[in-house]
Amino acid sequence: MSSTPSDGLRRALIDRAADEFHDRLVVLRRDIHAHPEIGHREHRTTDLIVDTLERAGLVAKVLPVGTGAWCDVLPKGFDYADGLVGLRADIDALPIAERTSLDFASVNAGVAHACGHDVHTAILLGVGLTLSRLRDAELLTRGVRLIFQPAEETNPGGAVDAIEGGVLSDLTEVYALHCDPRTDVGRIALKSGPITSAVDQVKVTLTGTGGHTSRPHLTQDVVGALGALATEMQLLLSRRVDPRSGVSLMWGRISAGSVANAIPSSGEIEGTLRALDVPGWTAAKQLVPELVAQVVRPFGVEVEVEVQDGVPPAVNHVRGVRRLTRAAEEMLGPHGVTATEQSLGGEDFSWMLQQVPGALARLGVRPVGAASCPDIHQPGFVADEACIPVGLKVLADVASSAERPGI
Repeated sequence: MSSTPSDGLRRALIDRAADEFHDRLVVLRRDIHAHPEIGHREHRTTDLIVDTLERAGLVAKVLPVGTGAWCDVLPKGFDYADGLVGLRADIDALPIAERTSLDFASVNAGVAHACGHDVHTAILLGVGLTLSRLRDAELLTRGVRLIFQPAEETNPGGAVDAIEGGVLSDLTEVYALHCDPRTDVGRIALKSGPITSAVDQVKVTLTGTGGHTSRPHLTQDVVGALGALATEMQLLLSRRVDPRSGVSLMWGRISAGSVANAIPSSGEIEGTLRALDVPGWTAAKQLVPELVAQVVRPFGVEVEVEVQDGVPPAVNHVRGVRRLTRAAEEMLGPHGVTATEQSLGGEDFSWMLQQVPGALARLGVRPVGAASCPDIHQPGFVADEACIPVGLKVLADVASSAERPGI
């Protein structure tokens, strides 16, 4: 369906705003990047968000949990019965020490925006400023809710807190972007259906009597049992769960003992359990305690298994993907959208997509022409700031465009 004259004016204003706000948004992004805060402690970040929105004449409300905020941008005469479009950005950082040469690198020891949430936040602030202009020019025909969500990196995710705080009320659609170092700047990447995976955390604690390594028959080999878990669990799961579910159990931490000649009395192993679909996720988390007990039984150790619920897969709705595709093609050009694959990463935006239709898009942050880009969750991750106006244009357009038949 062809665009109307008002669509042309609206998109021209979005383009102009993206240019005019660029330097300001870069400053905001670098401020947030230099002062990262982990989940549920994002007080400075929340204050910056609220202050920026209020200076633009908008009304922002802090979430009941004390961090994160939301803000409605409404056209004149708006009726909440017509529903709102939701746009979500996560605002928390990771407990990772940054190792970059950036002038605005983290000043908070052991904390870094190694996942691009500073970029997401700056983009959504820019969208708020842009939609405010559209409203004043009487080119905003839809109500839009900006959601600045805390604690995405926690389990089961700060999206649950935001939902309990009422951010989904009156929403008819909801969208989000996430930095993707595998996609070039200037593009977004999309996929209908599951685009991320289910993720849980697993912790196993083993205990025994401990003793001298010269007399292993008089104690329980905690270290041997941990080694068996590290090497056997993935194989066993692959034989008990449908392989099409893509179940993966990867251990990230193993700890036991302090000296070479003493068998420790306790030890721990921790990791993540991931699955491409909900049936595999459900089956695997039920099997883990049983399989752990079977693996360590020959060692005679006591065992405690904790499976901490994480997040389900983020499932993109077909119509939401079509809406984002149209927005990207209109604002970025015919090559502004590319396909992507489902990842084994987790994303708590999945909780929102379970209740409101919409989609999650991957935002290209790899410099054009670069052979590679440091991955997210790595100390050296750096996003190309040219992605900021790209994200702004796509989100501002999808939020302000009228729904069309067949989209």
